[in-house]
Amino acid sequence: GSFRNVTEASLEEEIRAIEAGESNDTVESETKDLAEESQGVEAHGDALANAREEIIKQVGTAYTASSHALDFVSLLLSKHNPKVVEASISPYIKETIPFGSLGAEIMQEPSRSDAEKRTEDLVGLGWRLQSLTRSADSLLASASRLEQEMEHETTYWQQILSVKEKGWSICRIPGDSSTLGVLFGFAEGILPQCFGALLVINSGAAHAEFRDRGLAALRRNTGGNIELDRGPRWRGDKQLRVRLLKSGKPTATNEYQMTSDDQNQPLTDLLIRARNSLFDEELHHELSRESRNLLNQGVRSVGNAICFPLKDNSEVEVDLQPASEVDDKLVGDSTIPTAIAMTLRILLSHAHGENHHRRSQPPPPISEAPASRRVYPLLRPLLELNQHDTAVKAAHDLLQNLSWVLSAAKLPFTPEDEESSAFTSLLSDLKPPIFSSLPSRLMRPHHTTMVTQLPSTRATLDIHTSTSAPTFGTTFQLRTLADSGPLP
Repeated sequence: GSFRNVTEASLEEEIRAIEAGESNDTVESETKDLAEESQGVEAHGDALANAREEIIKQVGTAYTASSHALDFVSLLLSKHNPKVVEASISPYIKETIPFGSLGAEIMQEPSRSDAEKRTEDLVGLGWRLQSLTRSADSLLASASRLEQEMEHETTYWQQILSVKEKGWSICRIPGDSSTLGVLFGFAEGILPQCFGALLVINSGAAHAEFRDRGLAALRRNTGGNIELDRGPRWRGDKQLRVRLLKSGKPTATNEYQMTSDDQNQPLTDLLIRARNSLFDEELHHELSRESRNLLNQGVRSVGNAICFPLKDNSEVEVDLQPASEVDDKLVGDSTIPTAIAMTLRILLSHAHGENHHRRSQPPPPISEAPASRRVYPLLRPLLELNQHDTAVKAAHDLLQNLSWVLSAAKLPFTPEDEESSAFTSLLSDLKPPIFSSLPSRLMRPHHTTMVTQLPSTRATLDIHTSTSAPTFGTTFQLRTLADSGPLP
């Protein structure tokens, strides 16, 4: 009401203004506002009162008209059955007009000629024929539409059945039980065939953000075919791009799984594209998270790209590229970039499997501390392997140079490699039999033994690389046949 804007501070200010004898413009403006507000309330009340009176007037008019019609019909029927109409006729009409004052009778139908009767019969027949024709056309159109609808429905369910037979999980969309959906993401209990026929792995629990996006609605279009509705958050398929850079210029690019963003493909192909795209998006997300903890290893994150060093003064750049912008022309030798991309995917799948195994175990005791999501080791194994391969190459070059010097002095010196773990040979020789053992081979510390035949003895060089405690790098241990420990 009028006291809505009154506060203690405004009252004190008004009192001080009155005591000082000054004109208070604020009080006047507030009084004016209150007056205008009061006028607005009064105008609104008058409008409501007028509307109420108009409604009552209309209701009264309708009631009067219906009462008159009831009295007329009751008075007309009073000639034949006066006792029945006593309950419906109004008291005023009952007192002023006697029963039976109004009557009605059927007048004799005027005579018509035979020609007029035939004309009327023909007109009636024409109307009936037109009605029957319209009914028949409507039934034929309905039958045609029903037949077309049956064909579309058959096509839709055949495609649903084909998707189900291919091993995809069909379910109802949460919140919309009338719509079917397909689960193409990496939830628990799925054994997907990832990236075509290259690899079959066990995917456990993916991150919740990407797991929730792994459900798409199967909607039927006007032609009966299924359209994959992946929700408003979908912005097109994406895939991981791995490039080798030297002096900032790309020298090699990995092979792409998708070379276009064509959505007019078979449904199973679209589901594979959607799954691979979602997997690569999660992989890039996890690589970005891990890169923040690997700054001391030379890993850099620049915008969408993640760069880490490689041997021979080159580096690897990993980014996420839309499928519509991918250039299918390969640059340079794609063996190492493709192998790196595939290895990163295998490591993420291995992390999913570990999550699934961890969640299948008894849960830990309840704690007030919030549960933290661990960072998957994806880049770290590659960095360790690269560091170890660099150390092995440096040791081999040193022994080779020493061999040349001793050979020039007529001293026998023969370096031999008993065991080697080369970065290039491991990643460029990816074949299905080693998929299951590749994560364990990359996760454990790398060890290489180099044996050298000296003039009077035999020396063994052990090279051990691990970025975890207690090594945090590469160690070299040189042993001779007569020694019991490493040389200082």
